[in-house]
Amino acid sequence: MKKLIDFFATKNLMLWALIGGVIFGLIFGERLAFLQPVGNGFIKLMQITIFPYIVVSLVVGLGKFEPDQVRSILLKAATVMLSLWGIGLFVIWCFAFTLPKHDAGTFFSTALISAKQEIDFVARYIPSNPFASMAEGNVPALVIFCIALGMALMGNVRKSSLLNILDVVGEGLSVISKKIVKIFPIGIFAITASSAGTMSVDQLSTLQVYLVLVILLGLFLMFVLLPMLVAALTPVKYHELIDVARNALIAAFTTGNVFITLPVITEGIKSYMHKNNIADANSDHIAEVLVPIAFTFPSLGKLTTLIFVLFAAWLTGHEATLADVPNITISALFSYFANVHIAIPYMLETVRVPADTYQLYLAMSVISAKFVSPTTVVYIVAVTFLSIFYVRKQLSYKRAKSILYFSLIGGLLPACMLAAYTVNSQLLKSSHAADDIIANMVVSDKVPEHVLNHVPKAYEDGKLSLTNISVIKKRNLLRVGYIADNVPFSYFNHNDELVGFDISLAHKLAEDLGVQVEFIPFKKPQLVEYLNKGYFDIAMSGLEINLDDIEKVLFTDPVLELKLALVTLDHRSKEFQTLEALQAHDSLNFATIEYQALLGKEFERNKHYTLTNIASYRDFFANPDKYDALLISAEAGFAWTMFYPDFGVVVPEGSKAKYPTGFAVAKRHDDLANYLNSWLDIRRASGRVQEVYDYWILGKGSKPYVRRWSVLDDIILEKSDIKD
Repeated sequence: MKKLIDFFATKNLMLWALIGGVIFGLIFGERLAFLQPVGNGFIKLMQITIFPYIVVSLVVGLGKFEPDQVRSILLKAATVMLSLWGIGLFVIWCFAFTLPKHDAGTFFSTALISAKQEIDFVARYIPSNPFASMAEGNVPALVIFCIALGMALMGNVRKSSLLNILDVVGEGLSVISKKIVKIFPIGIFAITASSAGTMSVDQLSTLQVYLVLVILLGLFLMFVLLPMLVAALTPVKYHELIDVARNALIAAFTTGNVFITLPVITEGIKSYMHKNNIADANSDHIAEVLVPIAFTFPSLGKLTTLIFVLFAAWLTGHEATLADVPNITISALFSYFANVHIAIPYMLETVRVPADTYQLYLAMSVISAKFVSPTTVVYIVAVTFLSIFYVRKQLSYKRAKSILYFSLIGGLLPACMLAAYTVNSQLLKSSHAADDIIANMVVSDKVPEHVLNHVPKAYEDGKLSLTNISVIKKRNLLRVGYIADNVPFSYFNHNDELVGFDISLAHKLAEDLGVQVEFIPFKKPQLVEYLNKGYFDIAMSGLEINLDDIEKVLFTDPVLELKLALVTLDHRSKEFQTLEALQAHDSLNFATIEYQALLGKEFERNKHYTLTNIASYRDFFANPDKYDALLISAEAGFAWTMFYPDFGVVVPEGSKAKYPTGFAVAKRHDDLANYLNSWLDIRRASGRVQEVYDYWILGKGSKPYVRRWSVLDDIILEKSDIKD
């Protein structure tokens, strides 16, 4: 009964705030979006004392020890952390290998062509200016400085005067933190209510396989592996560890921020030790020192984000194999000493996954942080407890409860793995394939159009070969040449509608001119002939601006700058990862529709390269064994691999080949080209070109917006409307 009463007591206000926030979010939906700034304000309020708290606790905690004690404590803490890293990484790999087979495919992202971001470990961990480190939020460098200062004070005979002052400051900071924690349920409610009210179903379903993995992995680490290891090896009971971590767990789950919970974790451990009369002269200091250290070094919470890297490799058809385990594991341990947002792009490159996939992580980080951050909290508590009892020589694995907990861990791991595989297999069966998304995209704001599959005979006599804006307006028709099956610039969707990046811009141009639009097909070799004979006014279809064609037609200023890439079968991707790998082949046969002018000299220098012209990109995908790879833009390559998921896009490391695309008009139509250039400048300034690029190339908004479901809108008000 006492435990039941305690559950409803004040110290569970955070839990009730969390539950209340979820309930209110589900009831009122998007109406609660206004609470988000309130929640953000409380997060900043919690951060007020963090940096001073780290400085004071580390300096005081280390300064009060003797040098021999510190060496022993840090050595044993390092042993504990290394052991937990090893066990945790094993579990992460176990979950990674539960990913079922699937068809890969994703949109292009501009991050694909961004420069590789190197990890500056020196700047990250060597505090040339500790005050700058504090101002910049560089926690690792600040911790290193505090450790150095604390250890330097250990042998100083006059240290007590400084440590006493810092002790008082620390007590003051602790009081502030406790006061803030008392009102923090308000912040918990605000954050949870706004998140539960505004988070769309689409956000949850986009990367649902990853969510299943990260949730099950997080729950296993939080409530099985870490607390059961502590309960098996120390006098701390399972429910006692959960009770110590509870408030910090709730705060971390709600905010996705571990940093603000460090004082709560430290005070919780110290309070537990004193409450159970097992505290000694060193336990408080060990907690004050190890909590910020465990946070700074790679935690199991940080390392769980490695599951995203392995998921991204699987998603893009570059699955990690058993042979990759040693390299990826070692790379992860070193890279996660840096910030997660630096480590993940680095790790994506390590597993040879396009770095643009990092944007998927950013999109899902709000949700995944709800499980990654609490895992870090439990990890910090586990490291601290295990280290305290290791220093006190009170670790034991020969007790009956040790056997029980080890057996539970061994039994629940395969059960959770089976659950992950089963759930994800079912989700993949019910999810929409990538090709469904791109094949159902449509052009918005269309003007009346005529889509032809041939050149009308009326155009063949050349009477319409002279054209300008006045003529186009007079005839009330803009004639646009297009290349069929030039995804994502011009292609037919599932409804047999002509769509794409250039088709969208053509509709907007016709709308601005106040005329209808007619689309006339052509093939790339016919561009010059058809333009000069006046079969259409403008060619708009992702056309490469090259040195050969600019002598024969007029191009507008570049509309896009595309990155040249290769498309090949997934299992051959590693053969083209670097320029050196390309050179190592005795012979290579590349299929292409264009790029002869762009790559002519390159193929003259490399006689073992063969360039074969094909009539359509589908010819390559229909005969994958006939060619080694397809030369295509990365932007178009990603779109095509959504239709053909057995293929992948490769941008060889070190490749700098880019080329511009634009619209083309006949050589004599200077006035039309000038108009188009001015029109492009205006539409760029208005954001229209970027909007079209985001939709057709990056896939943003490729799924229609659906209002967030809520009890008030979809049950109460809907029933009210029915009655009326």
